[in-house]
Amino acid sequence: MTNNHRSSKKHHKKSRLGILIGIPLFLFVTGIMLITIAGFNYFKYAFYLSSLFIHDESSLIAQSEDVGADVIYPRFGQKYGEIIIESAEIKAPVYCGDSDEILLKGVGQFYGSKFPGEGGNTVLAGHRNSVFKKLGKVKLGDKVVINTNYGLFTYEITDIRITDGNDQSIIQPLDRDALTMYTCYPFEFIGNAPNRYVVTCDLVERTSLGLGEEGE
Repeated sequence: MTNNHRSSKKHHKKSRLGILIGIPLFLFVTGIMLITIAGFNYFKYAFYLSSLFIHDESSLIAQSEDVGADVIYPRFGQKYGEIIIESAEIKAPVYCGDSDEILLKGVGQFYGSKFPGEGGNTVLAGHRNSVFKKLGKVKLGDKVVINTNYGLFTYEITDIRITDGNDQSIIQPLDRDALTMYTCYPFEFIGNAPNRYVVTCDLVERTSLGLGEEGE
């Protein structure tokens, strides 16, 4: 047996050994990454569930800034209402702002969008594995209710669409009383989902508390 043949045989054995070690190592590392991602999502959901039972008492007390006789704006991070979508079994607190911390507690309003009843587009975001995990069940014509500390607002779903994750039209101002809700999509995607599930609604009824004002 020549030296070249022996060298080739040793190289072949090393290659096989590398494959036998590399494949299990790759599968192990991939498994650890998937478990880490799933664990992170699990703990985020667990934090959300715990927040439903452990209330921040300060959020239940009026801490708003009075900026006018009929207008009271909540502060950033303050809970100011609750969203109810009976057709999708959604019921969650609504907070002013949409930071990561706020979205762990409930539905967050895009900071800079209009408040319900203020005139314009109210933009609400929520996680697909917690508050908005059943948003995909809604249908055109379904009602969405936002119960705030200053009034009750009922919307009707007029559009449902899937758009790119960088689509800025979601947060654009509108010249009518509207509600835009969105969450990441696909719902079961592992990691950062590339798209957004967007539900648009029009205001159909409002009842303002303490102002004696009702109607469409």
